[in-house]
Amino acid sequence: MRIGDVTVQPLLDGVLPMPPSVLYPDVSMSTWRSLPGTIGEDGLLPVPFGGFLATDEQGNRVVFDLGGGVAPQLVPGGDPPAVRELLPIQLEKLGCPLDSVTDVVLSHLHIDHVGWASTDGRPVFPGARHHIHAEDWKHFVDERADEAVRSKVSPLGDTAALWDGDSVSLFGWLRLVHAPGHTPGSSVAVIESQGQSLALVGDLFHHPAALDHPDWRCGFDWDAELGAATRAHWAHQLRAAHTPLVGPHFPDLTAVTLR
Repeated sequence: MRIGDVTVQPLLDGVLPMPPSVLYPDVSMSTWRSLPGTIGEDGLLPVPFGGFLATDEQGNRVVFDLGGGVAPQLVPGGDPPAVRELLPIQLEKLGCPLDSVTDVVLSHLHIDHVGWASTDGRPVFPGARHHIHAEDWKHFVDERADEAVRSKVSPLGDTAALWDGDSVSLFGWLRLVHAPGHTPGSSVAVIESQGQSLALVGDLFHHPAALDHPDWRCGFDWDAELGAATRAHWAHQLRAAHTPLVGPHFPDLTAVTLR
C-alpha cells in the first residue's frame, strides 16, 4: 500500500482458526454462513494475526503490532496454531533487519499483538521506541491484568515510550488516536501523506464483516458498551473521509473502504 510518501506492507505472523462465536458471541452461525468466503467447511474462521511495516523517505521504519511471538497461546487453554512465528521472517524478506526498526507502535496490549516485543527477557527490536498508550501500560503492567502480556512488555524498559491523552503525532505523517473499549488504551494509527490516508485500526474491528455492524460485541472487549460506541464513531469518521482501514486480523491483511 502506498500512501503518499509512505509505504505500508503487511506482516503476517500466523493464522488461528477459531469458532466465530469466540470473536463475536452474539452473531449466529447462519449469519456467517451467509457471508461468502468467511468461514471454512469446518465452521471455523481463519483469523490472521500479525502487523504492518511502514517506511518513509527519511529512513523511518515503523512496525505496527507484533503478532503472537514464539509458540503463542492465543486462546486460553488452546494450543499454538500450526501457522505461526512468521513476522521476523517477513521483515527480513522486506529487507528490514530487526535492529533497523526505528519505532514500534502497539495498538493495545493483548498477547496476539505483543508476542515479538521480547524473547527470553530481551527486546526483539532493541533500537526501536515502543509507543504504548499509558492506560494500557497501567492496566496490563502496573495492575498486572495479564501476566503473559506483562512478561512480554516489561522487558522493554527505557524503550517503552508511553503516551497519554487523546492523540499524539510521531511524524508528520503518523498520528496515534486513543480509541478505548477493546482495552483501556487501545489506539488507531492514522497515516496521512500527500492527501492520501490509511487507518491501522488494531482490534477496533476484527473482521470486515463487522464494519457495518459496530454494535457486534467482541468477546475480548474490556468494556463492551464503550467498545461499541468507539467503533460506531470511527466507522462514521472513516466512511465520511473515505479513508481505507485495515487491521492485523483482516483476511490477507488487506485494507477495505467503508461504503
